[in-house]
Amino acid sequence: MDKEKNSGHNNSTGFSQVWSHPSKDILGSLSTALRGKKVALGITGSVAALRSSEVARLLMRYGVEVVPVMSPEACRIIHPNLMEWATGNPAVCALSGAIEHVALAGNVEGRVDAVVIAPSTANTLGKIAHGIDDTPVTTLATTAIGQGIPMLLVPAMHEPMYHHPAVHRNIEILKNDGIHILMPHISEGKAKIPETEEIVFHTIDMLRGDGPLAGTEWIVTAGRTVEYLDPIRVLTNNSSGKMGIEISRALYLAGADVHVVYGKGTAEVVPNVPTYRVETASQMLDTVRTLLEKHHIDCMVAAAAVGDWQAGETAEDKITTHGTDTLKVELVPTPKIIDQVKKLSPQTFLIAFRALFHKSVEELKTDGIARMKKARADMIAVNDIGAEGAGFEGTTNELHLFDKAGGHTHIPLTTKFKAAEQLIEAIRLCL
Repeated sequence: MDKEKNSGHNNSTGFSQVWSHPSKDILGSLSTALRGKKVALGITGSVAALRSSEVARLLMRYGVEVVPVMSPEACRIIHPNLMEWATGNPAVCALSGAIEHVALAGNVEGRVDAVVIAPSTANTLGKIAHGIDDTPVTTLATTAIGQGIPMLLVPAMHEPMYHHPAVHRNIEILKNDGIHILMPHISEGKAKIPETEEIVFHTIDMLRGDGPLAGTEWIVTAGRTVEYLDPIRVLTNNSSGKMGIEISRALYLAGADVHVVYGKGTAEVVPNVPTYRVETASQMLDTVRTLLEKHHIDCMVAAAAVGDWQAGETAEDKITTHGTDTLKVELVPTPKIIDQVKKLSPQTFLIAFRALFHKSVEELKTDGIARMKKARADMIAVNDIGAEGAGFEGTTNELHLFDKAGGHTHIPLTTKFKAAEQLIEAIRLCL
């Protein structure tokens, strides 16, 4: 019997394991957009090292292979076994005859696409700024910088340490050397390492440059608008903004430059994606107009649930019920944003959205195509919010796409992110 095959021996970089580590089952579970990308995750001796496994796991869910590299002090805070469990790759805790720093970041085939050091202590930050490499992490950094590999440092230290002049100088040196620095958030008088998703999306920013939509610029409208009856009460709908935000996430992963015009909603915005908050339909139109005028927008996805009606006159004070039995409000139409896009930017590929209630596929088609033609849109995504799982506020959706060439694409019920990825692929094929 072949002893090597039964021993489960792994090499120190973790790129050629004899078996497939069970933890790698999560690779690409959220998206395969970054499948094939590799990141070396440097970990140093900060308590924030407790978060490193979370960073690794979320990167993996976006398809990224992660190899942990740990300083001796980091190994005193979290055990290397934790990072091997998290990534499916053995942690590099010392350099050996396998020249791990070269295998990971040298001028060799199969090197990593980016290096992330999260967390980075002030000590490590200073060493990297001055080319000192006396741990696996700093030697990895020196090698990566010399090779021109993109690098992100996420400092983690006590808040007063950031005010030390030398720390300031070191951060500026690193920035001038082209290294990305993600600074902490100050709250409760503490310097706190950014949230896991923020770290991950700053990492993704270094990886997505060769995506299928790199070099294209998009607008996505998301969420619901509100129209004020008085300073307190509004007319609105139940849109959560999840579909539009997931579209922006999928576009970002595909390499596109995205602007999100976001009304009211409960969905968290995507880190690193410029987001413009608005309330009313008029405000959304004004923001879209400004973006179309200032940028060369290749595509716009109008996923927001824009209200159709607004009060003819808005009361200046709260409308009271005291002494009043009835209230009559004259409603007038809100501005139709999708009807203005082609007038403002004829070259922009426009994808409209249409929400209907309890309609057959044929009815969805008839209504959708008519609305698409009226707006001179290039494609329309129609969904029946009366269908189970496809309504507002949920995590799933079902879409019917119709394009001006007569095509019809059905996206069956799936998560809103998966639906967004399929929508974007359908758009890409039409561009």
